[in-house]
Amino acid sequence: MQAKDLKRGMWVECREGVAEVIDIDVEHNTAIVENMRDHKRINVNCDDIKEQPQLHTGCDSYY
Repeated sequence: MQAKDLKRGMWVECREGVAEVIDIDVEHNTAIVENMRDHKRINVNCDDIKEQPQLHTGCDSYY
């Protein structure tokens, strides 16, 4: 994904698992995400983020 396609609060999938987008840095194409399992915040490159349309805010699993 690209930083311009992300929105705060959006749920995405990255190497660390399902995460919520906390902040976005369009200039550097990075985002701060919070892992939903351990609630740790990490800075990830947007190229490593995958949008999962089946993930919705309030539901951390697929349906």
